[in-house]
Amino acid sequence: MLKRVTLPVLSVLVLTTGSVLQAQPVPEGVAATSPPPVTTVLPGEISGVLLIDTRADAWNDLNRFIDLPPGFSGPGFLPYIPAEVNFARDIQPWLGDWTAIALMPGAEETGRASLQENAVMVAPIQDPNRIPNFVAQLSAIQGQPRERQFQGVTLLEWPGQNMAREQQKSPGSGQSWPVALNPLSAFKQSKWLKGLPVLAQTRPILPDDPPRTPAQPVPRPPGVPTPETQITRGLAIAIVPGYVAAAQSSAPLERWIASKDRSNSLARDPQFQRTLAHPELGRSLVIGYGNFPQLAQLSSASPLLNRLVPLPASREMNPAGGELATPYSAIDLMVWMEPQGIRAQSRGFYKTPPPQPRVSPTPNPMAARLPASTYFTCGGSLNLWQAIGPILGQNLLTLPGLEQIPEFTQSTLGLDVTQDILPWMDGEITAFVFPTNRGFFPTVDATMTLGMGSIIETSDRPSAERLLTQLDERIANQLSGAITITRHQINENSVTSWEVIHPNGRTESVLAHGWISENTLMMTTGLGPFQELYPQPSQSLANAFNFQSALEPLPLANLGSCYLNMGAVLAWVNTFVPQEINASPEGQIVLNSLGKIRSLSGTGVSQNTHVQWDLFMLLSPRS
Repeated sequence: MLKRVTLPVLSVLVLTTGSVLQAQPVPEGVAATSPPPVTTVLPGEISGVLLIDTRADAWNDLNRFIDLPPGFSGPGFLPYIPAEVNFARDIQPWLGDWTAIALMPGAEETGRASLQENAVMVAPIQDPNRIPNFVAQLSAIQGQPRERQFQGVTLLEWPGQNMAREQQKSPGSGQSWPVALNPLSAFKQSKWLKGLPVLAQTRPILPDDPPRTPAQPVPRPPGVPTPETQITRGLAIAIVPGYVAAAQSSAPLERWIASKDRSNSLARDPQFQRTLAHPELGRSLVIGYGNFPQLAQLSSASPLLNRLVPLPASREMNPAGGELATPYSAIDLMVWMEPQGIRAQSRGFYKTPPPQPRVSPTPNPMAARLPASTYFTCGGSLNLWQAIGPILGQNLLTLPGLEQIPEFTQSTLGLDVTQDILPWMDGEITAFVFPTNRGFFPTVDATMTLGMGSIIETSDRPSAERLLTQLDERIANQLSGAITITRHQINENSVTSWEVIHPNGRTESVLAHGWISENTLMMTTGLGPFQELYPQPSQSLANAFNFQSALEPLPLANLGSCYLNMGAVLAWVNTFVPQEINASPEGQIVLNSLGKIRSLSGTGVSQNTHVQWDLFMLLSPRS
């Protein structure tokens, strides 16, 4: 049976390889470059592609930061290929330089299809003599495949299956997830969760929800265990001269095989050539490219892709032509190694350059007002949302988790978000989290030593003050007896504090707001945190070495920037991690891996031709 599989494959491999990409004119403003060979066998109308550098030595720089397993050969895997196939021993010796994971255009009869029906991996073959053994290994793992021909190419298919198997539990195993791997069970007893009722002893603003009848499970006969569903993913491969292609089913493979017109390949596409002209292409480990309207069209029909890449929903599509009401035509991505960590950059290219002038890049404007110990901060102006909104295909208040904010603020506070709140928030807006033992969270639980806040610039202070006055009055009326509104003088400025009575009789401030300059408002989770930041923190974030190191490799932002002090956050979170997780081998692996990350930072820059997002992961070198 093995001969029936390997002989057709071997006969294909000895055929003449495909035609060589011919020279072509380079679009104006795009430098000439040699495309990865695999892009010459992908169709130009492709929806998107992710290119992974599969050269054995390309990933060696990771050794500076991560203790790679002995014999590791980057990237360590091929999509769709079973993990039982040893990459370093059985794949790397025959593999070429760049492997593509491509999203084929939707089938004509369906228009839009799922991610599984469109994704295909195409890997270059460097040593054809090793392919029969590779196919034999697949057959040994997956079982004997079904063979059939499509346009002269042999397809090998292993259909997926849904199987129900009875749960097998050892005596005394009362749960299917070990305690050491189940963080939910460990955190259910967290003290700070029990402390929340301290601030809940107030007259509710909204009526309680009517009691719900819990859903009753379908009863099973006594003694009959609940079957466990095991899904075996399908696999299909095709081997053509110079390439191995794999997918979850044969459908995308057939569409790839049928796209034989090399004169219209992805390598010849002018938009993709612009990606190939990226200055960091030569040292990138991962290259991504996508036709934005097609990706959005595919995303609208694929729940999985929509969760991974929140592109515009189907209601934003033009049903006639499938085009989007968005200024972006294409997006790309580069990932490469820096001396101190990992860099990623994504660009969204405008269909037509926007008419509004570009804002000049500036350093993080609020960093001097935040403490050096800040855990997390993210800030930007309205320009930030004007750049993000079209990519997401929705506005801020329709994002998952935020869509109920307008109704909530209207019903509880009598405030209209779009008319009363957003119009005056027209300057820089910064949110932050930092360590403190004062304010709302420490009041709930002494171990929750953190504070949150925001700094908002406005050109319309009178409107902001009217809203704050209305908000204070509404809270005082709705929660009379539970929250008291008081005024305090800090540095000759008036600061408003919302205060509650702690069970020990002490008054605690849980929210504070005040003006720290003529046009800048600050809100924090209590008066104590406010006093720690105003008039200025003892040590500012702008002067912190970790913050400077995190943003130094990134371009100056004119849209916004974010910073996460990973080391400080992990040190704080580790105080809540149960001992059984710390002691488990799995927990040690996770914590040690996360401990290598010193910070995560990102900036957004709007330019005349595109909007650009940069991310930097600052890593600790191996000791």
